[in-house]
Amino acid sequence: DERGFIEVETPVLHSQAGGADARPFETFHNTLDMNLTLRIATELHLKRLIIGGFDRVYEIGRIFRNEGISTRHNPEFTSIELYQAYADFEDMMEITETLIRHLANVVTGSAVVEYEGKTIDLETPWRRVSMADIVKDKLPGNLD
Repeated sequence: DERGFIEVETPVLHSQAGGADARPFETFHNTLDMNLTLRIATELHLKRLIIGGFDRVYEIGRIFRNEGISTRHNPEFTSIELYQAYADFEDMMEITETLIRHLANVVTGSAVVEYEGKTIDLETPWRRVSMADIVKDKLPGNLD
């Protein structure tokens, strides 16, 4: 919020699913006599706010995707999604790094955390690498 972002709350019930390629949960609104779906993404409403003149918006909200369930996949989850007008991917990477580093400091007291026996340093800036370079680095052989 200190960066000028406005937290918003967008609709959970939609007349048409959109914003992601996922199967929605379906429900029925008795009073409106209308079929509805639970949202599968917050993206479209947030983008409408940007187009409508809000420069910086975010939502921490529930998402519902009617797809498999396992120990690694829950069909309902909370996400954070944010948009900033006139920002590019470099701006978004900086915001993401700052947010994650801040959360690590708040939760653990440090930007250096242990996870599954590995030390992870969340101090910024993080390594920047192209998709092509990381694939070349991880796959054997010459990909040129």
